Amino acid sequence: MKRITAFAAAAAALSFAVACNQVDTSDVQVGPYTVSVIEPNVYHIQDYNDENPAGETFDAEGNKTHFNNCSDMYLVVGRSKALLIDLSNNIKWADNAAESLRSIISERTKGKDLIITFTHNHGDHTGMWNAYRTDADVAFAYPMADFQNLVTQDEAAKWPLYNEGFEFDLGGMKVQTIAVPGHTAGSMVFYLKGHNIIFSGDAIGSGHGVWIFNRDAFYSYVSAVYHLVAFVEDPANGVDKDQLKFYGGHYWQRDWLGYAEGQEQGWQYLSDMKELIDQIERGEAATEPSNLGRPNLDTYFRNGEAIITWNAAEAEAYRQEYSEKIVYRDEDLVFRQIDEHTWEGNGHMVYNESVYLIEGEEKALLIDAGTMLRHLDKAVAALTDKPVTLVATHVHGDHTGMAINLFPELYINPADVAQFGMSLSDATAATAMTKCKIRFLQDGMVFDLGGREIEVIYTPGHTPGSTTFIDKAHHYGFSGDSFGSTNLLLTTTFSTLVGTTSRMEAAMQKYGIEKLYPGHYNNGNLETLQRVQDLRKMALEMLDGTRTGITEEGMLGLNSAINDFGVTVRYNYPNAVK
Repeated sequence: MKRITAFAAAAAALSFAVACNQVDTSDVQVGPYTVSVIEPNVYHIQDYNDENPAGETFDAEGNKTHFNNCSDMYLVVGRSKALLIDLSNNIKWADNAAESLRSIISERTKGKDLIITFTHNHGDHTGMWNAYRTDADVAFAYPMADFQNLVTQDEAAKWPLYNEGFEFDLGGMKVQTIAVPGHTAGSMVFYLKGHNIIFSGDAIGSGHGVWIFNRDAFYSYVSAVYHLVAFVEDPANGVDKDQLKFYGGHYWQRDWLGYAEGQEQGWQYLSDMKELIDQIERGEAATEPSNLGRPNLDTYFRNGEAIITWNAAEAEAYRQEYSEKIVYRDEDLVFRQIDEHTWEGNGHMVYNESVYLIEGEEKALLIDAGTMLRHLDKAVAALTDKPVTLVATHVHGDHTGMAINLFPELYINPADVAQFGMSLSDATAATAMTKCKIRFLQDGMVFDLGGREIEVIYTPGHTPGSTTFIDKAHHYGFSGDSFGSTNLLLTTTFSTLVGTTSRMEAAMQKYGIEKLYPGHYNNGNLETLQRVQDLRKMALEMLDGTRTGITEEGMLGLNSAINDFGVTVRYNYPNAVK
């Protein structure tokens, strides 16, 4: 029986391979669509025909006489299933668009189960949704970040909302998803495994530039491009950089790239995009007016083959957000230099979660570990060759994420142990929570790094064990979320906050501490003596009843908030004011 099954499988594979070799590779027009063959069982479908060509046409005076912002779909057909990526523009210039699209797909899938997914949620990529949305024989799959608020509850229950790493197994063809946010918050690209092909939608642009609509989007895009580069360079993913081809969402836009016939966007394009991002951050990118008539997209930033279409003023504001020089970057983390022996690092999973590296003559201290900084140990090693001790300002996951396991031990305040789900007396359980050994901070203890001392000050409020580290000689400290980075999540009480702010006020005045670097640093939110005093005033007024808050649901079960002096304090009512 096994022999028969194996023979049948081999025969099916042979049949699939023979069919591949017999595919007609010439372009075919069906209604408003043109279908091309990228390779056997991989199809490119564009919403244009001879009557309505793709792209722009100009007269002798340079006036635009025709425009079809043609959008692209890609069909991958395996032995058992087929995947259609995107659904083009909503075609209104032809009466038979839905029927034509369905016939194109059915002819090439030949009865196989069809799954439809999307690179992002813009209408020029979801336009023909209604051609399939009520078809019971078709399954949809939606990238979570862009579609979770768009699909109905019934649709979400029936079809998966997925995140990066989701894989479509089509039988002989596997398509892996990679998140590349920026153009939209949830832009997804699709890697056809073993074929060196990535279907990229608008995530990296198709030639005329990837459109970035605001500063937050660009911040996401910086990390996203580094992430995509890391994916391509990772040997485990099996990508041949020399053979890599990107198929974007608007193929007609390649007219700006000067490519030869049959040449596609590839590794050089992605490399140029990575360098372009760095140039924008340094203020060195070549620019020209876009003339798109969109104020938020007034400039083309160009480097080699790569183009980013964005707003010049926003780009300059982004560049000036941080005064410190970038000295290290990878897909998860950027390190900037505070001074010769002090560095600040930002992750991007939870609002710029920050880590700090402090170097002495003999040792170094790393404060916090971010959310998911997969190469934090390598980043630290690139900046210092001293032995490194890892400490945490508190135990929340955006400060004690997976990177703690890259280091042999972690110091935390014992008052936060309960939030780690462990008993203070149970050292075995404590160690089992991580691969590193758990040690405990003590109020007033000093880390001697050799010619540089960092003192521990207990500053509960955000959590029961929140801790601040101060460098008396340099007149600054590192406070994690103790004072909120302009948004204090107070999980304890206002009485606790009064005690903490009173103690920190005294320490800052005694030792001349001018600023505290917070747990979510963005250059404009340093904690100061004035901030500490303002928080103390707010806490006292909450306790004596002269200040009241508003009901406002927030994170960590907090249900109320007050706002003043440029800071919001979120707390639990009534427990926080008892």
